[in-house]
Amino acid sequence: MAIIALDNVSKVYEGSGVPVRALRGVTITIRTGEFVAIRGASGSGKSTLMNIIGCLDRATSGSYHLDGRDVSTLSRTELAHLRNRKLGFVFQGFNLLKRYSALDNVALPLIYSRVAPARRRAKALEVLDLVGLGNRAHHLPNQLSGGQQQRAAIARALVNEPQILLADEPTGNLDSATGTEILAEFKRLNHQLGQTIVLVTHDAAVAAQAPREITIKDGLVDSDIRDGELVDLPPVEDS
Repeated sequence: MAIIALDNVSKVYEGSGVPVRALRGVTITIRTGEFVAIRGASGSGKSTLMNIIGCLDRATSGSYHLDGRDVSTLSRTELAHLRNRKLGFVFQGFNLLKRYSALDNVALPLIYSRVAPARRRAKALEVLDLVGLGNRAHHLPNQLSGGQQQRAAIARALVNEPQILLADEPTGNLDSATGTEILAEFKRLNHQLGQTIVLVTHDAAVAAQAPREITIKDGLVDSDIRDGELVDLPPVEDS
């Protein structure tokens, strides 16, 4: 079943009188339970694509359906609710609150979901255990290693049980050994929990860790490889 479906999506940014076409007709379908890497060089359009998939930006043309819903019909408030319920975000910079423990950082999204305090604490501890940080729950971010901070960020992204985990350059601030550990964690979450994961990266070695790799070039899908096999690309209707 398709949870992400983009059909001929384009994005044009109007700035200083010169339109910039970041995406030029992208058609992608991602099924529930897939682990997909979206790779591209700086300026390729991969970050714009990530923002559209994450409902942080809207397409200029084309359609995007998330779990069957046409996101173009949703208000800002509805989009915020959709992000909170269905999407979990992991960023390169961890984005943990420095004065709050790992436990409090992970529990934060549950406040917006109006979960009772006792349940927030129990759920946050449960997810920290899931990523191997249960014994570091009361440590501040500066008392955690880079890999532990990213695991805390992953736990925070998972605490609302999102259908999709979106990871934007999640190993970019980590050394190679720690980055390998974080990628192994994504694989485990995908294999053991069936978590749908979309990972955006510029790094070919990182992208190669995912069973499916989509390459973006000049605002278009340049290639789509699933389990080592090249997927036929749909025709582009540049609008």
